[in-house]
Amino acid sequence: MKKDAVIRIVSLQRTENGDNSSEMSVVGTVAYDDDKSIIEYIENNEETGPEETTITVSNSDTVSIVRHGQFSSEMMVEKGKRHLTFYRTPYGELTMGIYGNQVDWSRDETGAVLKMRYSLDFNNGFVSENTMIIYI
Repeated sequence: MKKDAVIRIVSLQRTENGDNSSEMSVVGTVAYDDDKSIIEYIENNEETGPEETTITVSNSDTVSIVRHGQFSSEMMVEKGKRHLTFYRTPYGELTMGIYGNQVDWSRDETGAVLKMRYSLDFNNGFVSENTMIIYI
């Protein structure tokens, strides 16, 4: 069953040039069933316009993040595996690699927490180490 939810996203990005962190809260929806959970929200970015995001957690250890907007991507984060995808921009596409270091998903009657650690590369060149925590 889909229900409205406040979604708080905390992220940390480590690059060769230093650390960057951000935090945001949005109103979206969440739906739970036995095998997967789906989180959906729209982020209104001042520079790029609205970006629609769907996060699907499957079997508590695999996360799919699909973003639609001016910059679009379909990321798969799975512990111990590297997945390739395309990062689409108004200027063209880049090949993006995502290596999952950690996926932790927990939920109870009061809400849920998703924690992911993953590294990103573009065209086989290191970009960043990332940690994302989503509170519902």
